[in-house]
Amino acid sequence: MLGEYPIRGRRAADISASIETAVGAGELIPGQLLPPMRELATALGVNPNTVAAAYRTLRERGVIETDGRRGSRVRSKPATTGREFLRVEVPEGVRDAAAGNPDTALLPPLAPAFAWAAAQGDREPVLYGHAPLEPELARLARAELDTDGVPAGPVAVASGSLDAIERVLAAHVRPGDTVAVEDPGWGSLLDLVPALGLRPVPVGVDDDGPLPEQVRHALEAGA
Repeated sequence: MLGEYPIRGRRAADISASIETAVGAGELIPGQLLPPMRELATALGVNPNTVAAAYRTLRERGVIETDGRRGSRVRSKPATTGREFLRVEVPEGVRDAAAGNPDTALLPPLAPAFAWAAAQGDREPVLYGHAPLEPELARLARAELDTDGVPAGPVAVASGSLDAIERVLAAHVRPGDTVAVEDPGWGSLLDLVPALGLRPVPVGVDDDGPLPEQVRHALEAGA
């Protein structure tokens, strides 16, 4: 097993980084079984506790999963594995929504907006110390949030919804905390939660959103 990928390192951080790098490069594929901790410790000449600490780090980062005596293996969709290595086949007649991309037919034309923004940037370059958010955008966003009953406060701009969710989780929870996650849910979010060291609790959804009874159970479970 070690011959398939030469796991290296003497410290737990180095061992976990070696395995995570291999997973990210597709050299360790989803579902692949990892060496037993004692076997790997013997091969590397380290204490089994060092390998155990490395495996624990990988579990917290959402790279591997452990199933008792069945051992540890690379998760079916690790957060660090490129999509080209996942080998997920979409059945005929099924729409693949896993990437989270919108229907391009619904996207507005962006060339005129980018051209206007570029010209505006040439006239008035945005420099360090300037307002980080376009005032008119902040005004429009705040009006929409007020309509939805969102409490007053500053508006922040994130690089996509996953970035926004990660920032919220990083600000309000800590590794080991429990969070409620929609089931079925967005694949990238299901990878993000364990990668942050959080424990997901599934909450079923219907056309109107999360099911209240399952939300209550999730809250009782500590979410």
